[in-house]
Amino acid sequence: VDQFLHGTYISPRLLSQSNFEKQINHIVLQFQKVPGAKFARSLEVIRAVMNGNGFVSAHSLNWEWWRDLNRTFYTLPTRPITMSDGCSCGTRSDCFDSAGIYFELSHVEKFTIPGWKIGCSAVETLLHSTFECLYERNCLNLLLSHIPEGGFGFPPINMSPINSSLASRFQNSSSIQNLTDELFVEEWKVNSYYSSFYNQCAPILCSYKMKREEYLVFSVTKILAFYGGLTVVLQFIIPIIIKSIFDIHDQCRRNTITPVE
Repeated sequence: VDQFLHGTYISPRLLSQSNFEKQINHIVLQFQKVPGAKFARSLEVIRAVMNGNGFVSAHSLNWEWWRDLNRTFYTLPTRPITMSDGCSCGTRSDCFDSAGIYFELSHVEKFTIPGWKIGCSAVETLLHSTFECLYERNCLNLLLSHIPEGGFGFPPINMSPINSSLASRFQNSSSIQNLTDELFVEEWKVNSYYSSFYNQCAPILCSYKMKREEYLVFSVTKILAFYGGLTVVLQFIIPIIIKSIFDIHDQCRRNTITPVE
């Protein structure tokens, strides 16, 4: 943003206010695409490195350590996490499952967290989830009730649901991936001042052209031009037509047959 604000707009001539605003809006539109594209490329590199190298998630999202109690291992093997639809994080990075709160030491689900997805990495989990639960008081309270006070090394969490009545261009169900693509920007405000541009340009002389059509003069001129052109054409065509008529008449007289008694 600072680089954009320190840029200089140069025009070889003074522009009208409408053209000035069109060019400024076009420049701003091009600028809005640059930061998002750069951030998306950086994020894509991180995702490609993590997925391509098969890093084991600290939260056991893609691989899990396991041990057969009936056997003795010198090394602790791993196995890929398989989602409920059969998608394996050992071969793919785009596997997802619904997130929820489960009873300890069992796979029985207490409740499903709306909009939350579990992926093969923390980054994929975050990007494909939504903030739907944070808009609902009951869901948020239920979620906070399962976080122990002072758990994870953080002080007790006191949160209020997001006010869904506030105007936003994003839906409650928008994925975090969509929000990051838009850089979490709610609105771009552009302030352009034509008066400042005019004063900075400081023109010495201004001139303008006025285009005005005189329909009466224009019509009369066209009629006279048509008449003059038609007169010239007829001067060449009429003698030829008359000569052709006489030639045909003479030919017919010569071809007349007179009966002999």
